[in-house]
Amino acid sequence: MNEVEMKTELATRNALLTTFHQCGMKPLADSETAILAKLKELGVSAEASAGYLSLTTLDGTAIVPSAACERIRKECPHLFVADPRRDAVSSRADLERGTPQEVSQAKAQFITKNGLAAYEALPKTRAEAERRAVTPSADLTRSEYLSLSFSDKSRLAGVLGSAGIGRIMSRRG
Repeated sequence: MNEVEMKTELATRNALLTTFHQCGMKPLADSETAILAKLKELGVSAEASAGYLSLTTLDGTAIVPSAACERIRKECPHLFVADPRRDAVSSRADLERGTPQEVSQAKAQFITKNGLAAYEALPKTRAEAERRAVTPSADLTRSEYLSLSFSDKSRLAGVLGSAGIGRIMSRRG
């Protein structure tokens, strides 16, 4: 892959992440390749134009990015951080309701459907899941900012600069 192709791919991945964040969705780290593969499987090509994600079908029809994001999130929830607003099971606590047999059955069904790695990645509580699902933005509170991954913090710092991060860090909540 030459330098131009690498820059184009990086711009597309960044635009993809930005679009998902604008839609209130937080893809897992390094899931961009799988998301782009899913789009390609659906017959959709993705490219970045002036920093914005442009999605088109094979016949050239433009697709609304937010609708594509919702579809990808619905069809591939394993590529995203568990979100209590979108997922029936967003934490281990969600699986621990009922009798011991019902709990075991719920956990077994979840692991069978999503895999052991997905179960192990679940946060312990619903509150922790809500913190993890926060998407980077200029409106975050201090605690929300501190709960972001290092890569999300650095991307946000690159966009907002030190003054923007200072405003976030001065907020309570």
